Amino acid sequence: MSLRANVRAALACGLLLLIFAETGWLAWLNKSATFDEPGDLFAAWVQTHELDFRCMPEDPPLYKYYAVAGTPPGQLRLDRASPIWGRMSTDMNATAPLAHDALYVNPVTDPDVLLRHARARMIGLGIVLGVLIAWWAWRLAGPLAGIVAAAAFCFDPNFLANAPLVKDDVAMALCFVALMAAIWLAGERATLWRCLGIGVMLGIAVTTKFSGLLALGIVPLALMMRALLATPWEVMQLTARTRPQRMLAAIGIYIAALMIGYLILWAAYLFRYSPTNDPRQDFDLSVAVDAVARRQSILAHGAPMIVDPPQIQQWMRSWHPDFLVRLATWGDAHRLLPQAWTYGLLGAYSASHIRLAFLCGQSSFAGWWYYFPLAMLFKTPLATLIALGLGVFVWFCGKAPARLTNPWPLCVALIAPLLYMAMSLRSHLNIGLRHVLPVYPFLFIFIGVAAARARRRWPGPASWIIGAFIVGLALETICAFPDFIPFFNVAAGGSRGGLRLLSDSNIDWGQELLDLALWQQRHPDRLIYLGYFGTADPHYYGIRYIELSQSQTVGGQPPGAAPPVYAISAVLLQIPYPNKSSRDFCAGLLRQTPIAVLGGSLYLYDAR
Repeated sequence: MSLRANVRAALACGLLLLIFAETGWLAWLNKSATFDEPGDLFAAWVQTHELDFRCMPEDPPLYKYYAVAGTPPGQLRLDRASPIWGRMSTDMNATAPLAHDALYVNPVTDPDVLLRHARARMIGLGIVLGVLIAWWAWRLAGPLAGIVAAAAFCFDPNFLANAPLVKDDVAMALCFVALMAAIWLAGERATLWRCLGIGVMLGIAVTTKFSGLLALGIVPLALMMRALLATPWEVMQLTARTRPQRMLAAIGIYIAALMIGYLILWAAYLFRYSPTNDPRQDFDLSVAVDAVARRQSILAHGAPMIVDPPQIQQWMRSWHPDFLVRLATWGDAHRLLPQAWTYGLLGAYSASHIRLAFLCGQSSFAGWWYYFPLAMLFKTPLATLIALGLGVFVWFCGKAPARLTNPWPLCVALIAPLLYMAMSLRSHLNIGLRHVLPVYPFLFIFIGVAAARARRRWPGPASWIIGAFIVGLALETICAFPDFIPFFNVAAGGSRGGLRLLSDSNIDWGQELLDLALWQQRHPDRLIYLGYFGTADPHYYGIRYIELSQSQTVGGQPPGAAPPVYAISAVLLQIPYPNKSSRDFCAGLLRQTPIAVLGGSLYLYDAR
């Protein structure tokens, strides 16, 4: 292909990425903080400016440094005299009230300004991910593959929903794509810099999110697969021609990667074992171990919705720590890892066992093995699902020798998404599609490669189908703008249909307070009874409301000059309350037609 054609293709990819960045920014410009963002933003500020890793250790620190990079220390005020601050070492839930007070009660700077600046930085990671997706597809099948893969990513509502947020989900997707790209390049020719890249990305993955630990299994598996292939492997200017030579090279690269990753992990915590500069403020690891014991004991007994504390204590007496808990406590006793990382790992491990989840009208603490496949079916754009189906058809219609001439790119592109999906099937943390976002970039690359192959085989029809895919995907995304969090595809019924399918960050993450404030400005005489699923402060946005307590939900019509309004987050409508009266109240509301639905996630009902 000519240089001019390549330049045009590169410009097309650049334009798509620009549209992605602008769309994501505009979509979130008038959205309040999601449930996790105040705590994550506060923890990022504390670790960066106070060099203190006690806030939200269940999220490793690397992406937090990036989220607040360049912010002056005076942008937040930390109340060290607060009793909550004093119990940080033993209270795994202390960050939320501290973050609320620092951001909303007595803020030095407008918290939404801080949030917007952090979101702008996070969009940058999304752009880098889009570049990697386009580059990988382009390198496999040419410029058209790069353009189609970039379009599949840039018009995907799930990435537009999550890329701007101060969270680690898209950052984790970027880590896995970059890691597998480094392994792919090293499998072609293992130069010093490519092998260093594997180690660097391994370290970045385990200090970005604890699911990055999966890379510890992916890297050796991929390298072993490369060693088993019959083709010679150039490693550091030497050629490994026999299988034992290639196996030895793979083992050496993995050991070097582990050493580099280990160094990066310590560097992320400033080469310090203690979470603070004061060794007296070390974590009490027994708190995290007890949390694991409690949740594993409940899970082992069927994870009932309601359990009496004495019953849990009885179950815990027969609990025995598993391998991960024993390894973590042994490593902490020998100070092999920063304590904040170990404590955070146990906290994240504990949370992965029991979490209230919702799927197709049912609630469960243990979740379902098929949760994420169904979530992908409901929340992946219909155009993308069709493109994946056509891509499989194109792949299997090709000639076998052409498909398998060089199996290494196929192997390295399959390992990460397959292992990640296998892990998700075993997960009890069924609260959002965002937890399997690292799978999607490889699907986009596959769509791009399949499109390029189809166009070479059937130039006329394939061109029309590729154009229809991009236009259809763009239209589906434009129709969802700016409410990308509650996106569900047309077949699933859109955001209103999603109310009966999925909950939590799939539909409602507490992001609609600004819309509620605007609605109240247009209806100043309507009293609001608010049931809000979020951590941002409604008073900060000037919302006048009364908390929707249990007694109010079942009482008579509250007084007011005009009929009052129940404003209830979708999650609170979906997840059953522990008492029958509240469940009946929510069930009654769901049988009514709301007077308004703000952002697809906040439902308003006439209290009459």
